[in-house]
Amino acid sequence: MLRVMTESNARPSARRILFVTNAADLYGSNRSLLRLLPQLPRERFLPLVVLPEDGPLKPLLESTGVEVVVHRGLSVINRQVFRSWRLLPFFFQFPFSAVFLRRLIRRRHIDLVHTNSGVVISPALAARWAGVPHVWHIRDWFQEFRALWRPYARYILWGSRRVIAVSKPIAAQFPPDSRIIVINNGFSLAEFAVDKPALARQFRERYGLGEDFVVGCVGRIKQWRKGQEFLIQAAALLEKRGRRARYLIVGSPAPGNEIHLERLQQLIREQGLERSVVLTGELADPKPAYAAMEVFVLPSAQPEPFGGVVMEAMAMGVPVVATHIGGSVEQVAEGETGFLVPPADSAALADRIERLMADPLLRQRMGRAGPERIARHFSVEQMTGRIIQIYEEALGLDHRASA
Repeated sequence: MLRVMTESNARPSARRILFVTNAADLYGSNRSLLRLLPQLPRERFLPLVVLPEDGPLKPLLESTGVEVVVHRGLSVINRQVFRSWRLLPFFFQFPFSAVFLRRLIRRRHIDLVHTNSGVVISPALAARWAGVPHVWHIRDWFQEFRALWRPYARYILWGSRRVIAVSKPIAAQFPPDSRIIVINNGFSLAEFAVDKPALARQFRERYGLGEDFVVGCVGRIKQWRKGQEFLIQAAALLEKRGRRARYLIVGSPAPGNEIHLERLQQLIREQGLERSVVLTGELADPKPAYAAMEVFVLPSAQPEPFGGVVMEAMAMGVPVVATHIGGSVEQVAEGETGFLVPPADSAALADRIERLMADPLLRQRMGRAGPERIARHFSVEQMTGRIIQIYEEALGLDHRASA
């Protein structure tokens, strides 16, 4: 059972860590934060989290004893801001966001700032102004920003004592620098120790899946970036081959990106797959969806930094077919826990799905190998230990004494 410690019962020597994240949803970076914070020894590190909005992340953090501050003026950059008139108000808001965080750092006697996403830019400046170390957790693929990435990379390095990259491809975006360290996201198998048959039965009943073979994906709905359209195209190819299945698409578009869902629905109609595809929308807990799947697909055509959904599927014992780019290359052991296919290649995707459809023993073997790989290479304890070591180095603490 998690031992909750608050400011009142933490030891006086506990160092105060301010975490700043970019949203209050339950997608990748925030799920990783939810896994990290309960692992921090509260007698040594006392977390405070700043969110830009209220949302489902806030009560989950608070349920673990973490204090949360909502500041709607937090400067967060996204693709909609970057490519629209909103960029000007964003830059106007940026210094005010930094001033708010600097005041919070001083008022709450913060010892270290940890920015949980590459798209929150004001904490680095605030920490610099306040004279406290800053750690920047980069979980983002920035190459589409092209010319602007180089100066932004310099800003990230200027404002950080350490830069944590969630995978080697993310680290490779930066020029060589000793401050950059690769720490893969960690996962707890205990989190996925559920009654899988019961969850699968309930989920299948809810969505009318019956005993059909289910292929699924989980994530934001966005064309090309997340690539759900390639899964639909692969489904159409499999239908022509006489391979019938149900296709489960879990997730919703980000606000302002609703057109991507509309285009996906249009593609489903054009391919005559209305009865084969189930769109669930966003699920607070995706574990029942994983439980109902025979195969999980990550069809992204742009690199996923370190897709948490791949690890979640593996933890649930589901074979994975993912694109051979980004963090997936580190996650999926080819032929052992799943398959890797070229991005934007619906035919290759269909071929690998078909192979898994035809071989239940292969699915079982890959399903068993997934949790074993996580335990060996991607445990939450391994991640937390390495992050704590970074905190200790930044704060000048003796790592040997803490160990």
